[in-house]
Amino acid sequence: MAQAQRKHIPNEIRRALFDATDRRCTICRRPLDIEGGTHHIGEMGHIAPHSPDGPRREAVRPAEVDGLSNLMLLCPSCHRTIDKEPGLWPDDHLRAIKAEHEGWVVVERARPEPDKPLDEKPMGLGEIVEIGDVAYRIAGNPQEERSTDGRAIRSRAFALTPDGHHLWIRRIATRWPDSEALDLRVALAAEADLLAEALPGLPPPVAASMTAETATLVTAIPSFTTLAQFYGGRGRESEAVRVLAAGIAGLCEGLASLHARGLAHGSLDSDSIMTDRGGALFLRDVGDAFLHPVEPAEDVRRLAELIHVTVTGRPPVPLVSAAVLNPAVPERFAQALDRALLPDPAGRGDIVELSAGLRM
Repeated sequence: MAQAQRKHIPNEIRRALFDATDRRCTICRRPLDIEGGTHHIGEMGHIAPHSPDGPRREAVRPAEVDGLSNLMLLCPSCHRTIDKEPGLWPDDHLRAIKAEHEGWVVVERARPEPDKPLDEKPMGLGEIVEIGDVAYRIAGNPQEERSTDGRAIRSRAFALTPDGHHLWIRRIATRWPDSEALDLRVALAAEADLLAEALPGLPPPVAASMTAETATLVTAIPSFTTLAQFYGGRGRESEAVRVLAAGIAGLCEGLASLHARGLAHGSLDSDSIMTDRGGALFLRDVGDAFLHPVEPAEDVRRLAELIHVTVTGRPPVPLVSAAVLNPAVPERFAQALDRALLPDPAGRGDIVELSAGLRM
C-alpha cells in the first residue's frame, strides 16, 4: 500500500477520502485526528497495489490506481497489519470493508444519533428495539449467537409494530468489528438492498439502521407460524396435502426471485419457512444468500426434502415414492418430489418446475 505522503495522490482525492470516512480508520474506526492537536495519524493506502510487486499484487489494478475507489484511509496499525499479511486481507475483502464503512458514514450523517457509551461486550436484543421514532416490541425469546471472541452478537427475533403487525428482526451488534462481524454486517446490508427492490415472494423491508455498534434490518411477515408448527405431525392427512400443494406457489416465487439473481437461500428448514392462517408458505428471510453461497439446485433439493418429510413423516429414501408411503399424495406430486431429489443437480429442474409439479 502507498503511504499517506505520496505526492501523486491529488489533494482533492485526499480531502474526499477523509470526508467519506468521517476521518476514521476504515477498519478499526478509531478517530485519526490527534486529540487537542492540529495533526492526524491517517495514512492512505492502495487496495490494488500502486506498483506491480506491491501487496495484493494478484489483484486487478484499475486504470486510476490512485483514484478514490482504490484508496482506504487507515490508522498506522491497520495499515501495517494488512500489508504485512496481504493473504489474510485480499482485495475483495478490503473493498467490502471500505463499502461498509463509507456506507455507515452516509447513514450516520443522514440520521444522526446521540453517542452512547460502548459496553465491554455487545448486548443482545432487549424487550424493545427502537429505529428512528418507532419502537418495535420483541415477541418471545430472541435467537442469539456470539462470535468466538465475544466481540459480536447476531440476534434474530419476532416482533410487533405498535399497531400489532408481525415482524422479523435481525441485528448484528459489535464492540470492535472483526472480519466475521464485518461479513455479517455486509451481508445484512446486501439483503436490505435486495429487499428494497420489492421482488416477488420476498419479505418487504420495514426499517433498517446502521450505526458504529449495530446493524439492524426489520422485515414484515404475515404470521409467526412456521411450517413445522402449522402441520405439526398432521401432514399425512389428505386435506393437509391439498393445503400444502395450494400454498407452495408464493414460497417458490420467492426462491425464484433469488435464483434469478444467481443467489440461493442455502438454509431452508421447517423453521425458516413460514405460513399464514390459510397455509400459504413464504420465506422468513433470504437465509445465507449473501454469507454462504450455494447453487439454486440445492434449494430445490432441500425444499423437496422438507415437503417429503411433511407429507410422509419420513426422510426421503431412494426409489421409494412419497405416494407409496402416503396414499393421500397424488402420483404427479410424488414424481415432482422424486425429480427434485435426484443426486445429480442438473436433473432436478428449477424451482418453477417443482412448483408446477406440486400443484393439485
